[in-house]
Amino acid sequence: ATPDIETATNNRAYTGYVLAILGLISFFNYADRMVLSILLQPIKTDLGLSDTQLGLLSGLAFALFYGSLGIPLARLADRKSRVVLLTGAITVWSLMTALCGLVQNFVQLLLARIGVGVGEAGCVPASHSMVGDYFPKERRAFAIGILQASGSLGVILGLMAAGAIADQWGWRWAFVLVGLPGIAVGLVTYLTVREPTRGGLETTVTASTTPINWRQAVTTLFSRSTYVHLVIALSLGTFTLYGIMQWVPTFLVRSHGLSLTEVGTLVGMAGIGGLIGVIAGSLLAPTLIARDARWELWLPALAFAASVPFYVMVFILASPVSAIWALFAAGFVAAFGTGPGLASIQAVSEPNLRATAVAIVMFSSALFGQGAGPFLVGLLSDGLMPTYGEGLALRIALICSTLLIFWAALHFVLAARTLRRERVN
Repeated sequence: ATPDIETATNNRAYTGYVLAILGLISFFNYADRMVLSILLQPIKTDLGLSDTQLGLLSGLAFALFYGSLGIPLARLADRKSRVVLLTGAITVWSLMTALCGLVQNFVQLLLARIGVGVGEAGCVPASHSMVGDYFPKERRAFAIGILQASGSLGVILGLMAAGAIADQWGWRWAFVLVGLPGIAVGLVTYLTVREPTRGGLETTVTASTTPINWRQAVTTLFSRSTYVHLVIALSLGTFTLYGIMQWVPTFLVRSHGLSLTEVGTLVGMAGIGGLIGVIAGSLLAPTLIARDARWELWLPALAFAASVPFYVMVFILASPVSAIWALFAAGFVAAFGTGPGLASIQAVSEPNLRATAVAIVMFSSALFGQGAGPFLVGLLSDGLMPTYGEGLALRIALICSTLLIFWAALHFVLAARTLRRERVN
């Protein structure tokens, strides 16, 4: 049995269990979201789609609804049970992922991907809000880092499983077998996770748990320069990183002639770099932040900037093995600041604004990053294809996208300049 809610957040074993469940939800969140990326080439062949349509499916179709619905669902999470919201969310996106395997044309697959986005819209704001109420501020960067690491693991194992399943039984079964297990996770969440007391761990006089309306929430958050720069930085970073994540498997098939099983295995192994990077950064962050709170933002700025050369190497090296090692290094470096960067959102948002603050970042990142990133890479690839051919066109499009990471790093630095003055918890 779970402990009473009054003692739950003080029970280290139970908070560890809650973090494990939230991590498992994050695992399937990313696995189900990214499974399409390794299946783009067989879907293109089977359904006769263009790269622009593939970019729409992997980006904008998902992101438009993921980002748009994230805000109203976050407002709900700031008022109602986050456990119930998470249960419903994972059930919906798992079913819709499985349904992707039953489609017969572009429109049906588009609608199924929209359904995945609708379900996943309820995940991140509610999860991060619960972390804020289960973990004190000095442990939040670590806890959120664990959620991101779990998501990275979901990408790794999801890609490996989907590639192997697709080669053995076809791309349709890959969607079905990767999607359905999330339903069981939703049931376990509903039965075993307790709703924490909102703002129960706050000790500062600025802590607030009283719900406020949408206009007040937006006005309060965007009056803080730190938050504005965080929104821009995370959106730009997502633009590049999601564009890369969605298109790298197809790039390896086109430019290096690898099979789906080989791509799934190699990209999954390379993803271990991101997993290690998230964990390492989250372990190092508390020590650095204790010295100066601005390391919450300096660390992701340094990580983003340092990752650019490695990402460029992925697309210019002639050997697929060398490209995978470069992807491993790029993922490790870029992910080093993930936990602190996301945790810093809570530093400038009160308990009654946390889910909303995360959802606004998610909205911008989804539309500009997850939506526009893969879509514009595909659009640029189609535009360059008549001149450079299928493989080289995608290579050039991905390199152009990668350079935007420097811009994201700049906004993390700008956010750090006002963090001390605008921090609320």
